[in-house]
Amino acid sequence: AKTDIIYIFGFIAASSAAMLIFTLPSVFYIKLVKKEPMKFVQKIGAMFFLFFLKFVQKIGIVVMTGSMALIILDWVHNTHGEGH
Repeated sequence: AKTDIIYIFGFIAASSAAMLIFTLPSVFYIKLVKKEPMKFVQKIGAMFFLFFLKFVQKIGIVVMTGSMALIILDWVHNTHGEGH
């Protein structure tokens, strides 16, 4: 039987995945590597991910919303511990 912790972990993962994959690594890299010039290839890539790939974040929000909806539906319909 599934435990409730599976639903909680799934909900947290679905809600934070887009930010953890795309936004935070770029921000951390730019903040941590201040000594490199802005023309450095890795810094340009980080800026590209941060500013120009906003559509990827929008896709991530759509995926997050869909994942959270599926988790909630699974949670509601499998209240008796039946599993899949």
